[in-house]
Amino acid sequence: MKQFHSTTILSCLTGLTLAAAPLQALAQDGEKVLNYAFSQDIRGTQPGVDRDGATDTAQMHVVEGLVGYATDFSIKPVLADSYEISDDGLTYTFKLREGVKFHNGETMTAENVKWSWDRYMNPETKWRCLSYFDGSNGVEVTSMEVVDPLTVVFTISAPSATFLGNMARFDCGATAVLHSDSVDADGKWIAPIGTGPFTFGDIRPGQYFDLVKFDDYSVDDGPADGYTGAKIAMVDRVRFNILDEAAIKKTAFLAGDVDITSIDGADYEEIDGLDTASVLTVQTAVWESFLINVRDPLLSKPAMRKAIAHALDRDTIVEVATEGRGTPNASPVPPMSSFYGEVEQQGPEYDPELAKKYLEEAGYNGEELVIITSNRSGGYFERSVIAQSMLAAVGINAKIETIEWGTQIDLYNSGEYQMMSFAYSARLDPALSFEMITGEEGRKVLRTPEALATLEKAMSISEPVERQKLIDELQVIFNEEIPAYSINHRPQFFAVSDKVKGFNGWGAAKEIFWGVELVD
Repeated sequence: MKQFHSTTILSCLTGLTLAAAPLQALAQDGEKVLNYAFSQDIRGTQPGVDRDGATDTAQMHVVEGLVGYATDFSIKPVLADSYEISDDGLTYTFKLREGVKFHNGETMTAENVKWSWDRYMNPETKWRCLSYFDGSNGVEVTSMEVVDPLTVVFTISAPSATFLGNMARFDCGATAVLHSDSVDADGKWIAPIGTGPFTFGDIRPGQYFDLVKFDDYSVDDGPADGYTGAKIAMVDRVRFNILDEAAIKKTAFLAGDVDITSIDGADYEEIDGLDTASVLTVQTAVWESFLINVRDPLLSKPAMRKAIAHALDRDTIVEVATEGRGTPNASPVPPMSSFYGEVEQQGPEYDPELAKKYLEEAGYNGEELVIITSNRSGGYFERSVIAQSMLAAVGINAKIETIEWGTQIDLYNSGEYQMMSFAYSARLDPALSFEMITGEEGRKVLRTPEALATLEKAMSISEPVERQKLIDELQVIFNEEIPAYSINHRPQFFAVSDKVKGFNGWGAAKEIFWGVELVD
């Protein structure tokens, strides 16, 4: 375990600073600084480009899009004042809010929306979500036009049930509206000049990064609601202290060096018993699973994948990994979804004898199966250890390889692994719950023509009954193909100091720091 010295965690002053204009200074005397324990460095500051789920959490405090997800996962306006959809479902007209300020003091107009959109649609930007709008993975945006300074119109090639949801997605950076000064004269990224309630401040890799209150933030009239409504910063600065192990986070919290931290279920009782803190439990839509690479020579055999699925006991994995506070789930669709029904509750049952029969059918001869994992908080490693034991019990020669999270993400994106302990950030639409694993890219594990065709329909049909049938079909395909083994949707536990008021969890598994204050 890494050595931890609580007296030095917040006082190291060496490192790098974000090259941005203008940069905020280090925390000053008299500032209200909320200290949060964060699991990792951010991968970058480019929304929807340099990202993973944790990085999205930080970026969504700095940038905003036309629409966003509300607490109940519905879509509401953010930088749009309103939007209208034509009767044929092909035209989306957005009226923008007046007087919204960028971090550089400029006022947002439709031209900024146009500039941002054109940049996202340029393949050289490497936007994570380009395929959802260029026709290669769903509908195509055939035109995006500026009507007047406060009106933009998007036209799409076919009706879509997920167009707005895709625009609001966290991994898309909420399709953030940015000022052109976010890049240099050659188009090279500098830093996000967005419209959010915070800006990026000091960034010191391996130590911390800061979000600094934007004093001229244009507050929405509506109440705070997920990523929509009023986003009022109540502290001057939020410092994300990089502490990548659960034990170190807990030690920092107990020492008073951080005000909020996520904790493992095993630490729940200890923290909840303190007089100066409490534990907040949040059921989220973060999907935890073992990905199974169907392109690997060993795992390309359906019988081998079925053997793995029947060798694993979902109930025990969840019981142990969450200290009895999680709920097993056989589907990528989160239980909180209105599309989570009887079909989604069905999955491969724990049956060691059946697993052995499938191993025989697959012609398994003791070949090594490598499970990629990391020590990142969230139980990645713990789930892997339990699974390794269960696989060994039926005769599978499983080995655990523990690597750094950034390297694991690279392997995930390339598809160069056999089995991987992984978690997906919340997908708030049932079709997107399957889309995250379905496709032909290296990172996709469900690749059959039937799955692709069914997903395409589920992405376009809005009528609830017909859509439910398609989601059910996708679940059946998932159970038959076993490109992944679903474990559960993650419960989160946060240790919160009594000095903190207004910090609430969200099923989207995104920590929100506007509306959060420190009291004496």
